[in-house]
Amino acid sequence: MSFVLGIDGGGSKSTAAVSDGTSVLGTHTASGCNINAVGSEPARQAIFEAVQGALSSAGVSPTVVTSVCAGVAGASSPNIAVQINSFLSELLPNAAIQVVGDTAIALEAAFSGGAGAVCISGTGSIAYGRNERGELARSGGWGRLVSDEGSGHWIGQRAISQCLRALDMGRSSSLIAGVMEHWRIVTREQLVQRCHRDPRPDFSDLFPVVLASADGGDPLASEIITGAGIELARVAQIVLRRLWVNRTSMEVAITGGVFVYSPRIRQVFSNIIRTDRPEVRVRLSSRQPFEGALYLAQQALPNSAVS
Repeated sequence: MSFVLGIDGGGSKSTAAVSDGTSVLGTHTASGCNINAVGSEPARQAIFEAVQGALSSAGVSPTVVTSVCAGVAGASSPNIAVQINSFLSELLPNAAIQVVGDTAIALEAAFSGGAGAVCISGTGSIAYGRNERGELARSGGWGRLVSDEGSGHWIGQRAISQCLRALDMGRSSSLIAGVMEHWRIVTREQLVQRCHRDPRPDFSDLFPVVLASADGGDPLASEIITGAGIELARVAQIVLRRLWVNRTSMEVAITGGVFVYSPRIRQVFSNIIRTDRPEVRVRLSSRQPFEGALYLAQQALPNSAVS
């Protein structure tokens, strides 16, 4: 019997899954493997842990895995894709290896080869779609320094900016208190120093703090959460307008931790999309991204290869 393996590699976590072509036999989650965010060696270690853990959970030897697809953040860069491929070659000597962007596996998880669009918001953010003619388009996702609007990183960085402005104005806020407590600091100067030290902090780590403050009614946090929904909708609208010029019934699947954990962001996003395109249905993706990676891994095999 042959087996396939799929990997969802993001900025904060990496999940590998093993399948016999019918059922998922084992999964394992490790830390993030986005080389741009964590560096090459930590990414390699995360991939090794995720893959070896999934194989162990499934009771499957690496030598019987015949196809693997890794959907990894940053893999649109050829250099990143080559490094990920090299890591996997060490682990899976008999497997055909595909390395694609995490957007590709999210799209397949939601639509399994069909037409549709996905908007992802986790540590980073991006929108990606494929129309009925097979044409592809993306928007956003150009990295945390210049893009990733509405992502966990964007939300955390925006929170710091808003907190500093409020402190300059002499205003108090539960968001400020939450950030200070989370980072275990007490002064504005310490807050600024924390933001500029090397390595830079993981601003996406502040997303739960912002969310809790917004749910508690803090106006600064509420503005940030609403703004994230607006920014994500704008990114998705670009893909919709490029791929579906004419009004036609289709779906946008939303996925990633920011969407999963914030009903308000989902609602703001959906309201904007539906106001602009009433014929579009917005839904939270019910499948995990690694299922899209498994789909692509199996598609790469001859029909008879997986029983």
